[in-house]
Amino acid sequence: MGVKKALFLSCLPLLLATGLFAAWEPGEPVVTYGDGPGGPEVGPGGPRLFRLTDAWLLQLKEGGFNTVWATAPDELDLAAKHGARAIYFLDPDTMKSRYDISDPGQAAALETRINRVKSHPALYVYALYDEPSAREFAALARLKEFVRRLDPEHAVWVNLNPIYANVRHLGTEGDRVHAYWDHLRLFGEVFRPDFLSYDNYQFRVQGDRNDYLQNLGMIRQSATAQGIPFWNGVQACSWVPGEAASPKSPRIPGPDEMRFLVHSTAAYGAQGIYYYVYFANGHRGTIVAPDGTPDAKFAVLKTLNRAFVSIARELRPLRFAGAYLHGIHAPGTAPYCEQALLCLAPEAPSGELQPLQELTGTTLVTRFDAPGRPTHLMVVNCDYRTDRTLHVTAPSAVERFDALERRWSPVGDAFDLALIRGSGVLLRLKSDEAEDVSSKSK
Repeated sequence: MGVKKALFLSCLPLLLATGLFAAWEPGEPVVTYGDGPGGPEVGPGGPRLFRLTDAWLLQLKEGGFNTVWATAPDELDLAAKHGARAIYFLDPDTMKSRYDISDPGQAAALETRINRVKSHPALYVYALYDEPSAREFAALARLKEFVRRLDPEHAVWVNLNPIYANVRHLGTEGDRVHAYWDHLRLFGEVFRPDFLSYDNYQFRVQGDRNDYLQNLGMIRQSATAQGIPFWNGVQACSWVPGEAASPKSPRIPGPDEMRFLVHSTAAYGAQGIYYYVYFANGHRGTIVAPDGTPDAKFAVLKTLNRAFVSIARELRPLRFAGAYLHGIHAPGTAPYCEQALLCLAPEAPSGELQPLQELTGTTLVTRFDAPGRPTHLMVVNCDYRTDRTLHVTAPSAVERFDALERRWSPVGDAFDLALIRGSGVLLRLKSDEAEDVSSKSK
């Protein structure tokens, strides 16, 4: 190993602690996928099964996906041709890269791979690792900083476990919630991410997990504390064959469930969403089939993905102030109260959300503030089986956001809000009246 490289590696802890690398700029909110075109999936004989092609890129663009995967420089060329950004796999064969940069040969190979693409206009972030244990954070941090030394302009993506991962996978101790909080704390302190990313797949054959919103809120809180954006990974298929399925096996979500996932993700201010999966071997009900035939979800996502980007743009400069459930109370959310600012009618069901129970008749309201005053409210129909109309009374005049037209329209301070199954809408308090509302909400 050369003297300069050895010196750099010895200084990694100092660089990590002092944040000497430039902050990463995330740009447009991300819509991407978990497995699919351009990914590192390897067949029995070794070759990749689904390279990125013009045909895939045209379909992805039609579906509102603005960020794709790539494992080779020519795929970056294709992404640039179609105006897409690309997540580039540091290891072309896996999302669990295990480069040992103390080994001169491996360090040189990684350096060559990065130098070949770091100035490419389509390069967005490097994909490094999926669902590490806390025991792996230090090694991943060294890898990340090695990459950032060579390319300070691009972030490194590590995707975290969900809250329901066991303590062996998390690498922490304690009950489920405390172990997960410790996992997030250590990741922030040791890895110092440019953004957070995780996944939580809650749809089961007989009902839903009850920790989806709790997990989303914990990631939101951790991202806010670190001053970084976050991505939410959501379920778009099943990966358990029908004959092997049990009541707790993952089910295939339909268009209405996807609507709920996108709007709840937007409601917490996420700056990225990715779907597991676009397609992959051994998975059922994927967004498209391996031959490119779209599932019913694809038609809905064409609109939802574009709406997500618009809402995420609006919420990016604001401070997340809270999540409130009008109806069944889910872990990790606050009971509905005056801090939510909106009075909703009719009355909603009550009680604690139980495992495999759905949020029937329940509305999620999240609040975002500018410095010193509340400004925006996201209202989501958590009931993805029933269209609902709410009568909303606000403390001041309200405007409603058309996410496809990117236009605000006045609706007054008392109005009916029709929300189809799983849908949501972004509202804002008129700026000339928001100062007065701020004092009332404290």
